[in-house]
Amino acid sequence: MSSFSFRKRGASALAVVLAFALSACTDTAARARADSLSAALASASAERDSLQGLMQGTSADKDRALAQVVEASKFADEVDAELRKVRGLSSKVGVTKSDESGKTEAAAAQKDILDRLTQMRQRLAARQRQVAALLDTMKTMRTDSSAAATLLADLNARLATRDKEIAVFQEEVRALRTQNEQLTVEKAVLTDTVKAMDVRENKVFYVVGSRRQLIADKLVAEEGGSRGLLIVKLGKTLVPARSLDESRFTRADRREVLTIPLPRSDRPYRIVSRHDVGLIEAAKKEKDGAFRGESIRITDPVKFWAASRYLIIVEK
Repeated sequence: MSSFSFRKRGASALAVVLAFALSACTDTAARARADSLSAALASASAERDSLQGLMQGTSADKDRALAQVVEASKFADEVDAELRKVRGLSSKVGVTKSDESGKTEAAAAQKDILDRLTQMRQRLAARQRQVAALLDTMKTMRTDSSAAATLLADLNARLATRDKEIAVFQEEVRALRTQNEQLTVEKAVLTDTVKAMDVRENKVFYVVGSRRQLIADKLVAEEGGSRGLLIVKLGKTLVPARSLDESRFTRADRREVLTIPLPRSDRPYRIVSRHDVGLIEAAKKEKDGAFRGESIRITDPVKFWAASRYLIIVEK
């Protein structure tokens, strides 16, 4: 797979990850909006409960006022009864002038009547003041009750509207969460795909062996050369085989493996594959491209492995 295709898939994966993050932000905003509406609903509910308490208190005041009205009515009945008693005493007022005892009795009756009438008038005046104040209170209560009822109706309408809005946003949040779950699954799949692609793109193979071993493992082939006196080909060149068995190689990650050990530090080696010997460091290099040492170190992994994923090193 080409590096351009890898980058393209990586960009697609990044786009999905960004979409996931954006959706998550949208999910957070929707939940915050729903929480705000819930707070508004709670506030309005508290206000409604307060008004209902006020209405209940007003109702209690109204009940007390009605009790006072009943009491005032009973008082009026008492006044009527008292007047009837006073009228009954009027027969004692008229006496003859010669009857001294009758005059005394009449004077006493008159004084009793006047006293009773004075007391009744005082009590009646007090009751009249109470009734007048009661009438004013009831008028105020009727006005307050009407305003409170109107406000309460408005609050109920607002609460109903808020409740519907919250239900709508709850559905939106549920939908967003479902989308986020789907995106999470897709993101996990893409992440695994990107990781697999990354591993595959950076996977390399190397093998170090003798000429005979590499030929026996069918990793290299001999090309060219001429036959000598003993019918042996001379000047043959080793080249990588057309078909390579990966199980014969050591697998590595080109980003991590920068040093490759050599079996024998006293023997010269050279690279059979197309890799550039100029991109490695060794304890000793020779003019023909051979090298010696305990290991070789790759100085530029990207350029070095660009030639081939299969590195073949042969012992000379």
